[in-house]
Amino acid sequence: MVSLLYLHGVGNGDPRDAWRRALDKALQDAGYPGLDEVEVIAPKYPDVLRTDDGDKTIKIPPITAPRLSAEEQRNVRRRVERATAELETILGEPVPASPVGVTDSLAPIVLRVLRQAHNYVTKPGIRARTLRMVLDELPEEGEIVIVGHSLGSIIAIDLLRRLPPKLTVTGLVTIGSPAAHPNLHEDSDRLEMKAPVDHVGWWVNVWSNGDAVTGLRGIWRHFPWALDLQVGLGLDHRTTTYLRSKPVATAIGRGLFGSLSKELAVVEGTPDVALNSLEVRLALWLAYAQFLRDHLKGATQERFGAALRVVQHEVLERVIENYQADGVRIPQQLLDLRVSPDTPGDQALPRPKPLTQLSKEEAVLALVALATANPVRPYEIDVPDDVRRQAFHDLTVWMGLGGGLGENLHIAMQSASKAVYPVDQWKLWVGIGIGAAVLVAGPIGLALAAPAGLAGGAAIIGALSAFGPGGMVGGLVTAGAITTTGAGTIAATLVSSSSTAEDVEVTVIQLLTAAILRSREGLEQDLGVWLAMSEIQRQTGREVARLAAYSDDKAPGVEALRRKARAAERAMAYMVKNRLVEGLTDEEPKGEEPFEE
Repeated sequence: MVSLLYLHGVGNGDPRDAWRRALDKALQDAGYPGLDEVEVIAPKYPDVLRTDDGDKTIKIPPITAPRLSAEEQRNVRRRVERATAELETILGEPVPASPVGVTDSLAPIVLRVLRQAHNYVTKPGIRARTLRMVLDELPEEGEIVIVGHSLGSIIAIDLLRRLPPKLTVTGLVTIGSPAAHPNLHEDSDRLEMKAPVDHVGWWVNVWSNGDAVTGLRGIWRHFPWALDLQVGLGLDHRTTTYLRSKPVATAIGRGLFGSLSKELAVVEGTPDVALNSLEVRLALWLAYAQFLRDHLKGATQERFGAALRVVQHEVLERVIENYQADGVRIPQQLLDLRVSPDTPGDQALPRPKPLTQLSKEEAVLALVALATANPVRPYEIDVPDDVRRQAFHDLTVWMGLGGGLGENLHIAMQSASKAVYPVDQWKLWVGIGIGAAVLVAGPIGLALAAPAGLAGGAAIIGALSAFGPGGMVGGLVTAGAITTTGAGTIAATLVSSSSTAEDVEVTVIQLLTAAILRSREGLEQDLGVWLAMSEIQRQTGREVARLAAYSDDKAPGVEALRRKARAAERAMAYMVKNRLVEGLTDEEPKGEEPFEE
C-alpha cells in the first residue's frame, strides 16, 4: 500500500485536517477510493517555523540519494518522461492563461507566505529542525506520494534527496508553490535537481491563474522535469481549493492507487478485413521503423526502440479513439499492433503482417514519404545512412517487391536531396520529416488523403488532425496527396507565409525522389510532379516580384520566397537534364529548323 505524506504551508498547520476531508471527497469524485485505507502522514510544524534560528548544533539532514552515472541518469530521465507524458494525457490540457486581478486583500497572504518561506530557506536551524521532524515520521522503506502546499512544497523539494534509501516516491504533487521565486533558493542545494531523481516517479506542479503566491507561473524554469499545470481557481490560495480540483485529485489518486484501468481497454475488431490505403501506410510506417531498430546498435537501438514504443502507443490509441467515435469497426490487424506504455522497454514490439498487395506503382509515394521522414517523430535520433539503406532493403522484401526497389529508393533519395540542396547541406534535412506536413493541416491535403467513401478514412484523418502538422502519420499521407489534381492549391499552400522554406524544399525533394525512383524502376512518370513544381516556381516568382518592388533587398520574407523558388527550379533542371519528363530537353533538336509561323 502506498502511503501519503502531506506537507502544509504557513499558518497553524490546519489542526482540524480540513485538507484531508477535501481530498477524500475529491478522490472519490474522480473515481478513486478515498483515504480510509491509506496511511496518512501529516506532520505539523508551525511552531518550528515561528521560532528563532534555535539550536545551531542541529544540522540539515545529509543527502542520501546516490550519485548516478551519465548512463543511469539518461535512463532515469527516460523513465520519468514516459510516466510524465502518460500523466499529462490523463490530466488534460491546462487552463489557458487568463489574467486574474490580484486584490489588495491577497497581498498580506503573499507577503506572509514569502516571508516564512524565506525564513525557512535562510535560517539553517529552522530548516534543519523542520526536515528532521518530517523525516522522523516517515517509514524506512516502501512507497509514498508526497503532496506539498505552498511552503510545504519547498519542504517537499528539500526532502526528495534526503529520504531513507529504501523509500520510493511514487509521485510528487506540489500545489500553490512559491518555488518559482529565485530568491527562495539562495543558500540551498535545491537547484541542483535540474534532472529527475532516481527514486521519484514523477512530479506535477499545479498553480492557479490568479494565485499570486506562485508568481503567476510554474516552476519549470528551475525544475525542468516537473510537469507544470495551470488551473482556473482564481485568487484562491487555500489548500482545500487546490485539493478539490480534478487534476490535483487525479494526480494524487494515480500515485496512491495506480491507473483506474491497468490494461488496455478491450476493443472489438473486425477480423479478415483488408486494410484501406491509410491503414496500409500505418503498417508500412511501423514495419520501416522496426527494420531501422533492427539494424541500429547498442544504446542507440535501445533509445530508438523506447521512443518507437511511445509513438506507436500514442498513434494507435488516437486512431482507435477516432474509429470508435465514428462508429467504425476496427481491423483486427490494427488492434494487434497496440502496445501499452507500461510494458518494459526490452519486450518486443508487435510487428505488422507482411503487406504484399501493393504494386510498385502504388508503393512509390508511400515509400518516398518514409524515405524523407523521421519515424519516431517528435523524438530526434540520428540514423546512419547505411542503416536506412538496410531498412529500405528489408522493407521492400517484406512487401514482396524485392530488395532492388529499396536500393533504388535510397539512391533516388540521395540524388534528389543533393539536387535541391547545396552539397554540404543536403543531409541536414533528410529524415527530419518537416517537409510537406503543412499540407496535412489544410483542406486540400485532407481531402486528397481521404477519398469519399473510404472506410475508416475519416477516423484516421481525425487522428492526424489531433496530432497536428508534422506528425509521422501526417507525413505519410502528405506525399500521396501530391497529384496532378490540386497541384495549384498545393503550391499556393507552400508559397504562403504559413509554410517555411524548409517545408517547400523537403516537399520538392519528395516529389523529385518519386520521379527518380520511377525512372530507375522503369515506371511511367507522373506529370503531376512536374506541374506541382512548376506551379510552386510560378507562384513564388510572382510573389517575389510583388514584394521586391518595395521591400528591402535582403528582406527575410523575400529571401524565404527565393529559397522556395530555387528549390523548385533546381529540381526541374535535374528532371530536364536527366530526361525524367518526356519531351523536355535542354538541348536544341538536331537536323531540324526552328519552328516559325
